[in-house]
Amino acid sequence: MIATFPYSSDRYRMPDQNGRPSCTACFLFAFVLLLAMRASDSLAEEVWLHDNTRVYGLIRGVTSQGELQVLQATGDEARLPLENVIAIRFLGRTPLLIQSGAQEFRLQGGSRLRGQILQNEGDLLQLETAVAGAMAVNFSRLRGFVSLPLAGFSGRKAEELVDTPDGRYSPALDIVLDRRGSTYPGVVRRLTRTDLDLDHEELLQVVPVKILYVAGVRLADAARDPLPPWQGEVRVRITGRDESIVEGVLQQIRLGRWSVRPVWSPEEELQIDVEEIALVQVLGGRVQYLSQLEPTAAEESTVLAPPQPYRMDAAAQGGAITIAGKRYPWGIGVHADSSLEFELGGRFQEFRADVGLAGDGEQGSVIFKVFGDDRELYSSGVVKSPQAAPMSVQVSVAGVKKIRLEVTSAGDLDLGDAANWGSARVVR
Repeated sequence: MIATFPYSSDRYRMPDQNGRPSCTACFLFAFVLLLAMRASDSLAEEVWLHDNTRVYGLIRGVTSQGELQVLQATGDEARLPLENVIAIRFLGRTPLLIQSGAQEFRLQGGSRLRGQILQNEGDLLQLETAVAGAMAVNFSRLRGFVSLPLAGFSGRKAEELVDTPDGRYSPALDIVLDRRGSTYPGVVRRLTRTDLDLDHEELLQVVPVKILYVAGVRLADAARDPLPPWQGEVRVRITGRDESIVEGVLQQIRLGRWSVRPVWSPEEELQIDVEEIALVQVLGGRVQYLSQLEPTAAEESTVLAPPQPYRMDAAAQGGAITIAGKRYPWGIGVHADSSLEFELGGRFQEFRADVGLAGDGEQGSVIFKVFGDDRELYSSGVVKSPQAAPMSVQVSVAGVKKIRLEVTSAGDLDLGDAANWGSARVVR
């Protein structure tokens, strides 16, 4: 037998001395609601729009027309076209600590998944990830993996091994790097959580290697299937609490889960729990920051200065992108000489950026140049003082298929030639 109780709203009202309902309950309810809203502010989303305005609220879904449905604190629902969004920050997310023994898997198209190997079944590698749970990745879409945490000499070598452009190593061989910095060519035959079997090219036998001693693995270039070129459709790049990166086409947002077709396997759908998302960047919208894209070509060299590879949304020497004390959330940090090329596909009308030297020292002299389809569009002249105000760049790129950003050392020694492209972006 199920007991039921009659409901009466009078039971929840506080009568005054004359027996009439008072406003005390109303004030108490409003106070509790206010506290709840303040507590939930730290878990809300911050939506950055192309015009530098921001909208705060809870993202409830996405319409079939590609509009985000954002529930605001006022109770109103804002509908924001995805192409007008630059980024969505999920406030209150705490970073997820990565345990020793995990790996970061580098996929074609710029995605990165952090997790652990379960096993391989033929051409499929079974993984356990924090951002998307258990999943399978085809070896033909995988560049390789590095062991975490990345630290010291072996960590730098592992990054270089996996990220080096195709052509440096034998295209038919996998390369295994151990934690002492030694490399072994061959063919990876089997992978499990604890072991790797390598058919060693020089020893002509299968050599078992403990995953614990592996710093990184680069899979054979020839074994990778090329991805179809990006046609400029709107995509999202999701960064997880564990710093995993998933790039793909957003399908729907439902019951606290984001459904995405990843670029490395567009026939599948990944389900990502909103609690695991720290940041979402939108690619292919009305404003495209170049730091959100992977360069199609990169050439860098130094003379006296130590090598300082380019960094996205950070200075080449570390820290935030700053020019004369002005800070930029997006940008590219480089050191002369540097040349970075990006694919535009003729989809944008204008390139904009602030440029200048990085750091606080007095050394350094560089020249910034912008090329569109190998035609010079802009040259800054010699820039010498890091304290000088940022130089604004605004040039037409209508019809341009490839844009190239160059920084040279102005013909002198390259000490102190760290430079920043602040808010480098293209606009439709």
